[in-house]
Amino acid sequence: MRRGKLLKTAGMILAAAMMLTACGSSQTGSSEQTTKATDTASTIEKNLAGLQGAESIALTQSDNYTDEYKTEVESSIYTYKTTDTQDSISYIFISDIHLGKPDDNYSTEEVDAAVYRELYALVDVANNTDIDFVCVGGDIQDGTSGDPDSKQIALNYLNKVSEILENCNKPVLILKGNHDDNSFSAQAQPDWLYDPAYIINNQEWYDATMSHFSQYATDYNNGYYYYDVPGKDIRVVCLNMSDSDDTVVDGKRNEIGMYFYGYKDAQIDWLLNSAMSRQDCQYVFLSHDAFDYPQGYGTDSNRDTLESILNAATTHTAFSTDKDFSDWTGEVQLYHCGHLHQERSILSDEIGGIPLINTDIGRAVNYFSVPQEWRDMQYEHLDGRELNTISEALFDIVISKSDQVNFIRFGNGDDWTLNK
Repeated sequence: MRRGKLLKTAGMILAAAMMLTACGSSQTGSSEQTTKATDTASTIEKNLAGLQGAESIALTQSDNYTDEYKTEVESSIYTYKTTDTQDSISYIFISDIHLGKPDDNYSTEEVDAAVYRELYALVDVANNTDIDFVCVGGDIQDGTSGDPDSKQIALNYLNKVSEILENCNKPVLILKGNHDDNSFSAQAQPDWLYDPAYIINNQEWYDATMSHFSQYATDYNNGYYYYDVPGKDIRVVCLNMSDSDDTVVDGKRNEIGMYFYGYKDAQIDWLLNSAMSRQDCQYVFLSHDAFDYPQGYGTDSNRDTLESILNAATTHTAFSTDKDFSDWTGEVQLYHCGHLHQERSILSDEIGGIPLINTDIGRAVNYFSVPQEWRDMQYEHLDGRELNTISEALFDIVISKSDQVNFIRFGNGDDWTLNK
């Protein structure tokens, strides 16, 4: 992973201000230092206001943010506005917020409240920048409660997230994760497993998520769709790696999300013949998962097929006798996913050398260390996260250009650059 720090100017200003304030409480000259700290902290807003064409920022939760949270929002906005975004595709990506997941150190309600704070911050960053879209990368709810009403609980979580994101003035794209159909909760009782009364089907998923943002879901089918960015030759392809079959036979579903990871033949056909049919444009691919974690994938998952399609498209070679990308004039920019609760950004040889990006878990959690085999594949996981601090949050503002991808990290972690 080739990383190079971006300068989050406003964040450094705040850090200096906080240090001055802390010093001022215990050292000689505290009044003078406190005044300097106050003046320095206000530099963020002055810099934002001084940007060409900038307007005063409006925050949905201004009265509820702590100073630390407010400053992170403002510093992220400032960093974006002072980064060269010409001829780029830019978006916010958050994944694996796992609402409702039990925690050893905090109540479920406390962790859920932290996720909602993070989502409101995401909306504020989006609303005060000119990013192209927002993507929620799946596993919105954990679906492991085992409660008899777990399906309705899960739907309530999905609808709550959609309601928060309706405050966003940018396009919102929601991906389906392997937890999102509530099948992990259904395993609590043998009789619940495969019972449609406990499993969120494709229509219910759509009603709770992308029906709120249907104008951005072109050619929607069972959780997969695409979005064409207005004014730019860019198509965003949203895949569904939890493409399980809703068919019910003798009162039981054929498949459920926890036992089927992958892409049905219909989704592959759609990808080849509809989603990738546009010429002379850049493509961004978004999915909950990528290609490294075999658990849950069967021989009929088409995950290797997807990898081969991306490789053929990127290298402009034949995928099959029926699909040859040699004369295809599209260009693949990147593939972005979550799922593994780890982060990585590499140029993947398996998909033609394009950026393959994993974003770490959006929910504050410190429950595992990365095994060496994953470190060997350049994965990292960021620990040290605490509720009621800015480290509880984690999402990326991504700016992709022809020669590099810049990442502005909100919350836990650093900004970085991946050179293409």
